[in-house]
Amino acid sequence: MKKQAFWVLPVAAAFALSGCGSSGNESAGNSEGSGTAQEQSTETGALSAEQATAVVKSLVGDESNAQVLDGDTIKASLPDSQKLLEQMNIKPEKCAELVTQQGTQDLDGTNMAVAVVPGEGAETTTYSVTGFEDSAKLEQAKTMAEKKDLQGCDKFTMSMSGQEISASAKILDATSDADTTVATQTSMTVNGTEVPGGSYQLQGLVGDNAVVVAYTGGTEEKAESEVLEQLVGELNKAVAEVKSAAK
Repeated sequence: MKKQAFWVLPVAAAFALSGCGSSGNESAGNSEGSGTAQEQSTETGALSAEQATAVVKSLVGDESNAQVLDGDTIKASLPDSQKLLEQMNIKPEKCAELVTQQGTQDLDGTNMAVAVVPGEGAETTTYSVTGFEDSAKLEQAKTMAEKKDLQGCDKFTMSMSGQEISASAKILDATSDADTTVATQTSMTVNGTEVPGGSYQLQGLVGDNAVVVAYTGGTEEKAESEVLEQLVGELNKAVAEVKSAAK
């Protein structure tokens, strides 16, 4: 059960403390695609490392300030991420292992790439693509995506070096061109001050691949439905890119 953290627990709070731009959060609101989409997904094989990197580069387009991380870079950073996350005091204690797994996932058998696009202030948009060559991990990801269980960790706090983050998450309803869509929103406060805009994350399964589009820290007042609509559009672009690259 603890492996469900890869999909359902919030990453935003963990990376807000570590200084890394990252994605949002927990829980899993799940929508199934049409039968046609599911039939097409069987032809969408796992992307190679090079293809995953090419897809995230395509998604950020001409954003000159985008930071693209390939699989080797991500894997090399895991030991440092683990050390940092282990220094955090997470309450309730039952959520600590789940949250820290966010930055210490075993990526063997997967091809992953991430692109981070900073905006105004703390605003960040993150794209990630993962191709599952390991069939067991693919099946695990599918099972996780269908879960709606936060395991009692829909609210928790994290503290380190004098900073404390309180986070709460909720499931959102969303559909996309992905075979399965998971949409979440997390609200956060840092040292008692609410983070404007919160954090949104859309995740989709596309055949043997997973794609994520996340948005954190926007200062402009936007309705939840408006943000969700924009992110669904971005996720649909990512789905199309994955399918094209997998041909």
